[in-house]
Amino acid sequence: MFNKDGIPFFVIMIPFLSIIFIAFFSISYYMKISDEGFEKELKEYKILYLKSNSAETFSVVKKKRIKEYEEEKQKFIEFVEVLTITILVFMALFTLLMTSIINETIKKYKKQVETKEKKLQNLNKNLALKVKQGIEEAKQKDKAILQQSKLARMGSMISMIAHQWRQPLTELSGILMELETATRFKKVNEEHILNSIEKSDNMIEFMSKTIDDFRNFYKPDKKKENFFLFDSCQKAINLIDATLEENGIKYTINVKKDREIFGYPTEFSQVILNLLTNAKDVLIENNINNPKIEVLIDKKNFNSIIEVKDNAGGIKEENFEEIFDPYFSTKSSSKGTGLGLYISKLIIERNMGGELSVYNDKDGAVFRIVLAG
Repeated sequence: MFNKDGIPFFVIMIPFLSIIFIAFFSISYYMKISDEGFEKELKEYKILYLKSNSAETFSVVKKKRIKEYEEEKQKFIEFVEVLTITILVFMALFTLLMTSIINETIKKYKKQVETKEKKLQNLNKNLALKVKQGIEEAKQKDKAILQQSKLARMGSMISMIAHQWRQPLTELSGILMELETATRFKKVNEEHILNSIEKSDNMIEFMSKTIDDFRNFYKPDKKKENFFLFDSCQKAINLIDATLEENGIKYTINVKKDREIFGYPTEFSQVILNLLTNAKDVLIENNINNPKIEVLIDKKNFNSIIEVKDNAGGIKEENFEEIFDPYFSTKSSSKGTGLGLYISKLIIERNMGGELSVYNDKDGAVFRIVLAG
């Protein structure tokens, strides 16, 4: 028999039933021993009694003794029956009490479990909601970072275009002034005009090509392709060389071992350009005498290594752990957003499966790129 909470009733009864079984077995065995002992005692008494009395007299005594024994035996059986009934009643009451206590305990335990399950379910719902909100906030943050990065790159691009155009515009202005002077003094001729037009066309073509270079440079790669590291680095240097020359910064490209790798060439060029721009800004800010930037291309085992070095004195020790964090910058807010190195690390490590790190040497900071292939 089972109760509604699933507690087997007989489980509680088993110990008591075992006690009763043992008791009845013991009593039966005791009564058997008593009967055997009585018969043995009666035989011994008969032998002793007959030595001094007749057999008829012993028969009367025997019947009397047997009657007395049966009466005592009956009294003992009645006592055992009363005791058994008392024990059974006690067992029934005790079993009901224990069942009730166990049921109450189980109900309390179930209630506690249900309460904890509800709390856990609410926690899971709140956690799912918080995770969803966190993902949404992260998406919005990424959008903001990308937007700021685009604006920063646009400003950098306009600045570099201005530097690239400054020299051809100056030369174009000189050609026009020379042509104007010759015209005023009536020394102009057809050959002079044609030469001036040709030089002007070359300058305009150079400026137009500069716009195309910048437009293609910032166009995102749609798929990976094979490219040589030197070619990609050279594209970045072509965009900033005028700026470096204007600020008196010498740059060198040291190619020990060039290698063709598989990845995004335009994104890689953007990383190199960003490292060069950062080095240029630090050199100008620290007002370094004889400023230099070196780009090293090498390979080691199965890895390609690209390093961009400067002689600006290096990065402060307390800034090493935060140098690649978004929005972290040692420049003033008007000169930097703190997104360049963060975006560069994402491109190298997430998009190209490489590693971007930084350390100081005796002259300044060294940004090291390691790519497989």
